[in-house]
Amino acid sequence: MRLKFFLCLGISFFSATSFVFQPDQIVESDYDLVIYGATFSGIAAAINAAEYGHTVALVEEYDQIGGLMTSGLSNTDFISFESLSGTFLDYCKRVEKYYIDKYGAESQQVEDCHAGIHAEPHVTLKIFQEMLAEHSNIQVYLNHRIQSISLGEPQQQLRHIARIKCLNLTDNARVELSGQIFLDATYEGDLAAFAGAEYRVGRESRQEYGEPLAGHIFYQNRRILNGSTGEGDRRVQGYNFRVIMTDDPDNRRLIDQPDNYRREDYLPIAEVLQQETVSQVFARFGRDAILRAQMIPNRKADVNDIKNAAVRIALLGENYAYPEGSPEVRAEIVQHHQEHILGLLYFLQNDTAVPEKYRQEARQWGLAKDEFINNENFPPRLYIREARRIMGEYVFTQNDVTPQQGTLIIPFKNDAIAIGDYALNCHGVQPPSLYSSVAEGDYNFIPPPFQIPFGVIVPRRFSNLLVSVAISSSHVGFSGIRLEPVWTSLGQAAGLTAHLALIGEQMVREVNINELQKLLHHHKSKTTYISDIEANSALFEAAQFLGVRGYLHDLYTLDTLAMVDTTTYRSLWGGQYAAAYPFHALEPEKELEGALAQRWIRRLDDERRQAEAQEYLAGSTPSRGEFLLKIYSLLSE
Repeated sequence: MRLKFFLCLGISFFSATSFVFQPDQIVESDYDLVIYGATFSGIAAAINAAEYGHTVALVEEYDQIGGLMTSGLSNTDFISFESLSGTFLDYCKRVEKYYIDKYGAESQQVEDCHAGIHAEPHVTLKIFQEMLAEHSNIQVYLNHRIQSISLGEPQQQLRHIARIKCLNLTDNARVELSGQIFLDATYEGDLAAFAGAEYRVGRESRQEYGEPLAGHIFYQNRRILNGSTGEGDRRVQGYNFRVIMTDDPDNRRLIDQPDNYRREDYLPIAEVLQQETVSQVFARFGRDAILRAQMIPNRKADVNDIKNAAVRIALLGENYAYPEGSPEVRAEIVQHHQEHILGLLYFLQNDTAVPEKYRQEARQWGLAKDEFINNENFPPRLYIREARRIMGEYVFTQNDVTPQQGTLIIPFKNDAIAIGDYALNCHGVQPPSLYSSVAEGDYNFIPPPFQIPFGVIVPRRFSNLLVSVAISSSHVGFSGIRLEPVWTSLGQAAGLTAHLALIGEQMVREVNINELQKLLHHHKSKTTYISDIEANSALFEAAQFLGVRGYLHDLYTLDTLAMVDTTTYRSLWGGQYAAAYPFHALEPEKELEGALAQRWIRRLDDERRQAEAQEYLAGSTPSRGEFLLKIYSLLSE
């Protein structure tokens, strides 16, 4: 690494608080991997690349790492626990250990952290810092915004990024970071856009990819309503803050009247409340409230928007300029959203036009004093559900979550690098018009668990650029991927891709997918949803390796499965999370059926291996798991 003006010892978090440079100075540094965006996806990439000895620069525009997960998004979205793996699951285990060590294994805090998936923002920040500090070859730059990109000589007619220049927002010092590989891990896709990557903003038409949920749509009770045209546009789904609130009097801060408060903007809310169509202000579930209060440890709640509620904290239609906006435009949009939610909370807590029962309930809650202490207890980052989508070698669409005909299983992808288990979910792009209770563009369709292919993180026409958050997808496809566990898995895959490209001295698109998948499995990251084989199983790597080759799909044939209402299975566990998805269990202890054995043998790619597998079966009746290990050993030779 070449450094000017400073020497890096261990992990450091660079900002004006630690070093002061003159505005005309340029700090130059060389790294193996340069990551722009210290979201958890970016952090996961940094950790996984650094584990193999590579030097990593992790650059962040804001003054803290962690993206939304340290900025209020504390009630993480996914459906079943069986979908979690790799670096994200490691984080969950660290969260649970933190609460056990601090409060005791039988404490309320441990119960409320829910196996580590619900953490207070300051706890998540602490854990992220600890995870990074375990790798002295990671350098973190806080308060640094990208200013320009320099391209090197093209590689096979593909763009090759040589360096990026960033501005330290606290002292106007300039930093120039050279790298072999670059990763965009921002929510906005800013690095890739600066480099000239092709991207989309908004919605495709229904015709472009043949997606039923695409374009202008009114969707309610699992059907598309009249008035839907399927036409594309540049609208993006609504944003809001994930505010951390508490009803603990010792930690509660009631809302002050915000700047630019206009009472008349909120009076229509009082009219809605007087009609008593809203039963309460805060609710964990349901749509007959104003705010979704999802509980986290220490009597706090992650407060979120409620889809199709009578009163919304997401400002639908007022964020269209954000994805491509200048820093100034974005700042105005962020401020407007902050003023909106603070004004709404102030109105609910104080205005006499609000019926007393609602006002009394609202005043039981306030901002948590021990969160975001440097930002007046308010989250520093807006919840960006969707911005740019960087077009890559594969475009993920609604078609990628459509089951095989007559089954509950998605067609397998042999180049899968991550999985998802969540709804295609959009909070709407503009307020209700034709239907008073339906926001245009709002939909929620729950598919089976699905695989995500390698091509979504590889932008077109670049040799050394990866994207792990603003990935290649349609608007509808992205709505099922836009979740921190999935982004983290994609970041882990990007970090390991960078490792393989670096040691192989090759372009990122040229890495061997089989080798990448083996690394992912070694690091306990899932590429196939198998509901009964977890990371601690001796079968994990074999099952995952064979899962991307279709072996799980052989368990259930078209004539043994009937299409059923998937909501039956998604509500088994109760609350936000559900039981494991059906028909995705390997049942490794089960005696191997002859027909299944032959289906598995036919998937072997040469006669020698097929003969060895048949010989193994001669005179014995192994379990499914035992034969799976035999198949894996044959393919690993």
